[in-house]
Amino acid sequence: MLILFDVDGTLLRSRGVGLKSMQEAIEQLHGLSVDPSTLDTGGRLDHHLFRELLQLADLPDDEEAINELQRVYIERMEHHFSIDTWAGPLEGAQALVQAVHEQDDLCSAVLTGNIEPTCWLKLRDAGFKRAWFDFGVFGNEGLHRRDLPPVALARYLQLSGVAIEPQQVVVIGDTPHDVDCALHSGCRALSVTTGKSSREELEQSGADLVVDSLTDVATLLGWIRNELP
Repeated sequence: MLILFDVDGTLLRSRGVGLKSMQEAIEQLHGLSVDPSTLDTGGRLDHHLFRELLQLADLPDDEEAINELQRVYIERMEHHFSIDTWAGPLEGAQALVQAVHEQDDLCSAVLTGNIEPTCWLKLRDAGFKRAWFDFGVFGNEGLHRRDLPPVALARYLQLSGVAIEPQQVVVIGDTPHDVDCALHSGCRALSVTTGKSSREELEQSGADLVVDSLTDVATLLGWIRNELP
């Protein structure tokens, strides 16, 4: 089985360092001050946020502009993480990821809207070991979040040599976007209310299971393996 973990709001919180770095990147490149706090970030892909931030600043939002903003954004993120601790793990998240990694029949991977460099920066800062994840699928690998689970299935096949059915894949996330991308590909959706979305919102989005935290590792592993109702 393949277990795909969202990052922000699911495994960790990072005290707004991403939006701070986006704001600084706009200022550095264009000398403009914008307020990115109005952006809806939950479950979104970074390149969508880059485009919306450029639009907010009345700047061109073509691919060249997005790529340049992304380059400086990465630089700002690296700077902030080099001088301070920004990310912290959510309760139970480290234990669950490590437990999944240690199961012979489970494969642990990241599925996130973050671009790859900043995803690993956040996880490392929050105390997650890179070795706990067999691979990752990132926000720059699709136009929409729905594009990401098929990339994960293909990457699993490439790494293991074994094709996996979508029903054997669980997406763990904290937003309706995570649920939508899972169900659209025929995967199962496990939602946790540690992000901005309420239990009601997650249930209405169609999540197969909604929990308030990832602390009950044994029960979650049982559900993942279809050993629980």
